[in-house]
Amino acid sequence: MISITDLRCAYGDKPVLDIARYEMAPGVHGIVGLNGAGKTTLLNALYGFGRNAEAQVLFSGASMNQRNTAFQEAESYFHPGITGREYLELFAGGAQHGTMHGLNKLLEVPLDALITSYSTGMRRKLAILGALHLDRPVVMLDEPMNGLDLASVRVLEAIIKRLGEQGRTVLITSHVLGPLIAVCDRIHLLQHGRFTRVFERGQTDGLEEALFAELDKRTQEVVAKWSDA
Repeated sequence: MISITDLRCAYGDKPVLDIARYEMAPGVHGIVGLNGAGKTTLLNALYGFGRNAEAQVLFSGASMNQRNTAFQEAESYFHPGITGREYLELFAGGAQHGTMHGLNKLLEVPLDALITSYSTGMRRKLAILGALHLDRPVVMLDEPMNGLDLASVRVLEAIIKRLGEQGRTVLITSHVLGPLIAVCDRIHLLQHGRFTRVFERGQTDGLEEALFAELDKRTQEVVAKWSDA
């Protein structure tokens, strides 16, 4: 169980997150919201970056941080001049080598090539492998589908489902609703720094409408004025 209390974040005078109390049960959770809703800021704060001093973020009663959480960031840094295999060796996790080898048979990352030669999708898959290699009970994936081809998205969906079956707690942000609907037990709508609705598996009718309601209203107003000009 993830428990969040009094979590607030701001960039200068601009508030980004204001979550008084929220809980997430074990399982696979999608977090959706338009740009600026605070999705990446939320994952950073859950990991321990930029939390206000009063915030409490707990996993199973203990502080949620780098010791119990693996975090694949939306923008990962890769040191120049190393191979994918050398990158994975930096993650001193509990996952067995055979497990990582088996996953990479599906993801097809050229581990013995320099990372500088990788495509955007290859770098994304390498970052995901690194997070999985840590073998933490909480796994956070920030826009993991970005840059992936259809086959890799399919493989990633299977991996995420398996993590949920293992009892892990998985948090995923994505601009693409389809994969989230396919793998998530719950999808949480984040708007203006707060969770406003939760959609359970099999009950996601209205998700797209809720996500785009404000944008659609503004768009219709602008388009109507432009059409009348």
